[in-house]
Amino acid sequence: MSTIDFFKEITAIPRESGNEDKIAEYLCDFAKKRNLEYFKDKYNNVLIKKKTKNSKPIILQAHMDMVCEKEKNYDFDFKKDKIQLIIENGYIKANKTTLGADNGIGIAQILNILNSNMPVNIEAVFTVSEETSMIGAMNFDASLLKGKVLLSLDGFEEKTIINESACFYDLIIKSNFTYQEESNKFYRLSLTGLLGGHSGFDINKNKGNSIILLASLMHKIGNFKLVNFFGGTKFNVIPNDATCEFYSPLSLEEINHICYKFIKTCKHHNLNFKLNLIKEKNKTLTKKDSSCLIDFILEFPNEVIHSYQNIPTTSANLATINLKKQEIKVGFRSSRKHEELNYLDNLKKLLKKYNFNLIVYGYQPGFENTNNNLIDWLLKSSPYENTIVTPVHITVELGFFKDKIKDLEVAIISPNIQGAHTIYECVEINSIEKTDKWLIDFISNYN
Repeated sequence: MSTIDFFKEITAIPRESGNEDKIAEYLCDFAKKRNLEYFKDKYNNVLIKKKTKNSKPIILQAHMDMVCEKEKNYDFDFKKDKIQLIIENGYIKANKTTLGADNGIGIAQILNILNSNMPVNIEAVFTVSEETSMIGAMNFDASLLKGKVLLSLDGFEEKTIINESACFYDLIIKSNFTYQEESNKFYRLSLTGLLGGHSGFDINKNKGNSIILLASLMHKIGNFKLVNFFGGTKFNVIPNDATCEFYSPLSLEEINHICYKFIKTCKHHNLNFKLNLIKEKNKTLTKKDSSCLIDFILEFPNEVIHSYQNIPTTSANLATINLKKQEIKVGFRSSRKHEELNYLDNLKKLLKKYNFNLIVYGYQPGFENTNNNLIDWLLKSSPYENTIVTPVHITVELGFFKDKIKDLEVAIISPNIQGAHTIYECVEINSIEKTDKWLIDFISNYN
């Protein structure tokens, strides 16, 4: 079997974050059939060991879960349905859903190594819930590992060695508005058409944030009382659509005119709106509280806050909003401690101004590789000319392993994955084959 064969098997298994039972069972069955030592903990993390070579063990790592996004109104259940693969123009993609190459291809590449006849001493770690809480890496028992070198397959760019990543905060902002006025009619206004994307990898690509754009449009409308405002899906996904329900004395034609004018002047391609008049009794916020929420969204420091040599070092993603739940979720990243502390301090001041509360829901550490030995060996083994060594503005699990294992060397390599966390996700077949060769050569020659 090849990496792609294993990937096809993996895509047939439901593996949304928090629903990794079946993929964990698949990995354990893989080990059983090959008489490999394996261990599964209570979180569903799986460790598989294979030693056919008298050398220092190399730790290979990937995460089991995937981001589950689909086209609106597409009948697909991630809890039971198989990802429908499409292979065309040298790429593997999915039909109307995320593909799960992040990080299914990484799992498949490790299985390909474990399934081979090459002499190895491998400790393969497969973790859960990387895309949400990182509870797997956070709670993995690192004392089970003997290796001092960890190579992760959880990246996006080919011919690239990642040697540093940012920390990630899951922040929840709570408001305390009171619904106190009633209306017999209200408007429902939706913005759609943005591409969305990964809140670290795509944060500097000007893809637009639907929540902030819709707030800008509501500011243009001006005269309104909010019924609801909702949009976005996850902390680490740039929101691509948002909806606002509101009362306004303006006519449907007047609001339509404002929307058309806004869309025409907006720089984001394919942005469109849908406006409906709803004749239904509903409670609203006051005009003052409605403006307060919109003003906060527009003042919120979003997207790239700081960068170095065109690489973001600190950023924020206003990820979701649900006015009925009085909740805004923010994904915040930083690889510079002073920038991290300064942003959090300024955010607290902004929240105090608007009388909102902040909850730190989760935190994942970043990492920096200060030892160049692993990087040197990866450069020697690379099948690419001009291999790049770079920090990235994504948050991965290696920070937890780096904290747990003294003097651990870490790095990330991967094939070319595009559109991660969106329905446009795809992986290049040629780059899978090259990364396989890279991995094999590195493992064969590293000592």
